Amino acid sequence: MLEKHHGELTEGCKRCFKGEKLVLFVTGLCPRNCLYCPLSEEKKNKDVIFANEQEVKDIKDLIEEVKISGATGAGITGGDPIARLARTCEFISALKKEFGKKFHIHLYTSLDLLTEEKIAKLEEAGLDELRVHPDLESSSLWPKLELLKKTKMETVIEVPAIPKKETQIFELIKYAKDKVKAFNLNELELAQTKIEEFKNEGWRTDKDSLTIKNSEKTALNIIKKVRGFHIRIHYCSARFKDEIQFTERIKNYARLSALATDITTDSGTLLRGAIYSTSLEKLKQQFPKETFTQDKERILASAKFVKFHFKELPKCAIIEEYPTRDKMEIYKEFLN
Repeated sequence: MLEKHHGELTEGCKRCFKGEKLVLFVTGLCPRNCLYCPLSEEKKNKDVIFANEQEVKDIKDLIEEVKISGATGAGITGGDPIARLARTCEFISALKKEFGKKFHIHLYTSLDLLTEEKIAKLEEAGLDELRVHPDLESSSLWPKLELLKKTKMETVIEVPAIPKKETQIFELIKYAKDKVKAFNLNELELAQTKIEEFKNEGWRTDKDSLTIKNSEKTALNIIKKVRGFHIRIHYCSARFKDEIQFTERIKNYARLSALATDITTDSGTLLRGAIYSTSLEKLKQQFPKETFTQDKERILASAKFVKFHFKELPKCAIIEEYPTRDKMEIYKEFLN
């Protein structure tokens, strides 16, 4: 069986594994137009800000999202965060000031906008880990990787494991192995806004999946091929991102936000009873021994209580929802 990594994971990857990284999308602006870019129409080329998919209007919103998510760090992405360098540095400094030096922050960027001055500003702001995404089709900007040798930050090259691009990825690693501290290979996934482009490239999805066929094989072959380089290299699968990382992040939300009446599922969602079209005071008078929580237009109680008393209650339901700020429902069953 081929190995999925060599050497110690970066601190950013370690915290992602625990679901402790907030995803901070600082802008959809980017000087590049990568064929495999996964950004939605809502974000691509739009100067918008999101934290864990919640829209952010100011630093206060960002701080609040960190607190309710239980994050111990942040991954800054885009677009290209350096396209809005002042904003990015302001966010980094604010997060470090609020949560301390141990709050770990990594950032993704391309080589297009990278300069020695910008690297220095990111480091001064408090960035811990810089991840760069070189172009595999052209090596013209690869010499900029020399700039990474001068910083104290953890430096990483991160690229998708594109089928039939083993030679280019291998050449990049060979060129950069003495310039950065680690390498990450990501499983290539279908970009919903570029389905036709993927077809034109001959990239096909695996059965019942959005992952691209032979992407994982490409990554594992490269890891085997570069074993003699004695480098730190890691393969990040789509399953890890979509199942393990996301689930652990949701569990962290639930740990902080679940009510005493909630049941937290194995995937971190909350199983609750919801009562509509009545007042909290009336319920407390009718059921003085029960615990209720007013939540905007609904009143929350235990699923067990609602299921047992639905004939005595106004409109009510059993719901399962995410513990995130948007409280997205994934299941609802009205009982009356």
